Amino acid sequence: MKVLLGTPPRATPRPWIDFTGIINVPVIVSAFELLKMRSPGDAPLHSLLQHSGEIWVDSGGYQFLSRGIEISIDDVAKVYSRFWDASTYLALDYPPLPSDDSNVAFNKFRKTIEAYDALSKALEKESIEVMPVIHYYRDEKIVLGTLENIIDHNPKEIAIGGLVPYVLVTRNVPKNSRWRALLFIAKVMREFNGKIHVLGLGSPSITPTLELLGVYSTDSSTWRIKAAYGKVMLPGGGERHVTGRRVNFGKRTIKEDELEELYTFLRETKFPLLGNYPDGLYSSFEYRALVNAWVTLMNNGKPRGSSFRLMYERIRALMEQADA
Repeated sequence: MKVLLGTPPRATPRPWIDFTGIINVPVIVSAFELLKMRSPGDAPLHSLLQHSGEIWVDSGGYQFLSRGIEISIDDVAKVYSRFWDASTYLALDYPPLPSDDSNVAFNKFRKTIEAYDALSKALEKESIEVMPVIHYYRDEKIVLGTLENIIDHNPKEIAIGGLVPYVLVTRNVPKNSRWRALLFIAKVMREFNGKIHVLGLGSPSITPTLELLGVYSTDSSTWRIKAAYGKVMLPGGGERHVTGRRVNFGKRTIKEDELEELYTFLRETKFPLLGNYPDGLYSSFEYRALVNAWVTLMNNGKPRGSSFRLMYERIRALMEQADA
């Protein structure tokens, strides 16, 4: 399964440069970040990121909404036209919150379909295809109705958003939200005969389960975010604090056996910067971010956390039963 690294376009470090010739590093950036940027020369995105590989562009719908910024179809179309050399462009979306009532959620789904249709038409002359986005919501009848509408447009790929609060079990989500979210992915897989991208679930805790389900791709920005908070990610999921930075959650400090486990994983998967281990974890945001990026891209084991391991085993049993 493909995992894309989310990044601001001008940020460092740039794992696709550090890992050149070793692994491919697909990247996803946001139109929110690109909106006020100039497009530099030929192949603007590849020039901006100094990346010769695969680049996706997300509409930034959630970022705009969370900041109370109104963004139009024309605005997004102009960004996509200026930065025309991406592999994939996601439609503008209006994600419902777990706390939204059914009427609010329904109106957001309606706006998402309208935005997909309008953006596709706006970019048709430039031969830029747009990937539609649907969102998970506790009233699945609304979501599945939206899915039917989108399938009628005959897309090659569909992105599923809105799953993060349900998988992370945040406030206002229903009981068994993690299991319900995973079963929803399975339902979409049955209904849609094309590639499925799951937005924002590229953490090592959940990617093995997504792979079991047959998800084509996902993405994550946590490799940078965790590093900025002084944390290093472990294979199979979970993170450990390695700096003296004060944090309000996830305060577990890395232990010697976990340092050894991480070192073994990095060595066996041929991490190219092993010479700076472990000192770089303590002293350098960039080094922590590169380690986290490598773990995100190369993770291939079962989830380590008990709840995520349980979900993995339940999904595996479900898939085996379906194949029997």
